[in-house]
Amino acid sequence: MTKLDLRIAIDGDIDALCAIEKSSFDIDRLSRRAFKRFIGSDTARLCVAIKADVVVGYALVIFRCNVAMARLYSMAVSPDYRGQGISRALLTRAEELSLDFGAPILRLEVNPQNKTAIGLFTSAGYHEFALYPDYYPDHSDALRMERVLVPQSLRRPSPIHFYHQTLPFTCGPAALMMAMNAFDPEIEMDRSQEIALWREATTIFMTSGHGGCGPLGLGLAARRRGFNVEVLSSRDGPLFVDTVRKPQNRKVVELVHYDFAEQAKTLGVQVTTGPFGIDDIEERSNQGKIALVLISQYRIYGDKIPHWVVVSGFDDRYVYVTDPDIGEDYEPFTGSDCVSTPILRHEFDLMARYGRGKLQAAVFIDKRAG
Repeated sequence: MTKLDLRIAIDGDIDALCAIEKSSFDIDRLSRRAFKRFIGSDTARLCVAIKADVVVGYALVIFRCNVAMARLYSMAVSPDYRGQGISRALLTRAEELSLDFGAPILRLEVNPQNKTAIGLFTSAGYHEFALYPDYYPDHSDALRMERVLVPQSLRRPSPIHFYHQTLPFTCGPAALMMAMNAFDPEIEMDRSQEIALWREATTIFMTSGHGGCGPLGLGLAARRRGFNVEVLSSRDGPLFVDTVRKPQNRKVVELVHYDFAEQAKTLGVQVTTGPFGIDDIEERSNQGKIALVLISQYRIYGDKIPHWVVVSGFDDRYVYVTDPDIGEDYEPFTGSDCVSTPILRHEFDLMARYGRGKLQAAVFIDKRAG
C-alpha cells in the first residue's frame, strides 16, 4: 500500500485542492482565493494528505488568538481515495495542529444527513452539543460537535443564548441582553432592544464616531428592568475621560457619570470601587451571578478598544466567555463559536485590564429583585 504523507499546504497544491473541493461538495465550496488566503494565514493551518505525490485530501483548522478553542472548518478526501483511513489520519493531524496552536478544544459543523462523517467524528470522541439552524447556503441545518483534546479541559455548559452586536459600539447592550435573557428567556434580544439599551447606558465620547457604554449605565439599565445588580470598578469617578480630547466633551462624560452615580444610589445598585481580580469575578459567578466584564480587544484582535463580554463560568484552567463580536465579515466564525469560549485564566486576567491605567470594570447581573 502506498505510504500516506501529511504536510502543510503550499501554493502549488491549490489546483488539486480546488479539484477535491469540486468533487466533494455541491454547495458552500472553498474558492481558489480562500485556499490561497488560508495557506498564508497566521491563524489557520491547512494540512494536505499525499499519496504517490498526489494531493488526495485536506483538513483546514482555524484559530482565534488567545482563545483555547479551534475550529475544524473543512475536511475532504478525493472520492477515488475514500475508505482508506485518510479522513481519520487528517482528523488526527488537525487535532495535533490545534494543540500546537494552544487550543485544546476542537469544534466543527457537519450536515445532519452526513452519517459517514458523523460516524467518523463520533468514533474519534466528538460529541454533539448544538444544532445550528439555517447554517448552509441551501438553508439546511448544521450539527455542532466538539472534542476536548486534553482531559483537564472540561467544557462548561452555558445558559447564554448568543446575540451578535450589530454596531461597533453596542457590545455592552448586546452583552447585557444575553445576561438578562439567561435569567428570563422572555426578554427579547433584538436590534430595537439593543439600540434602546445603548441610548440608555451610553456615557462615553470617543475621539470620533459614537460612544460606548460604561458599567454604571449598563448596571442601571439592568436594575430598571428588575434585576439585582452589582458594579465593580477599579477607578472612582468618570471612566475613559482621558481618551476624550475636547474639554466640552470631557465635561459631558463627567456630568453623565455623576448623574448615573446618583441614580445608582437611588435605585440601590451596589457599587464597589478599587482593584479586583479574577477570583472576585469567580466568587460572584459561583453565587449564580452572570458577569459583564470590560476587556481590551488588543490581546484578541490587536485593537486598543474597550469591549464588553459575558462570563458564564470558570474551571481550574479556563474562564468561559461569550463575546458579542464575531469578528470581521471575512472571518469564517459563527455566533456559536463565541459562546462559552474557553480562555486561559491568566490570559483573561491580562485582557480584563484596559489602557495604560489598567482600568477594570465589571457588572454582575442576578435574578430579578423580589
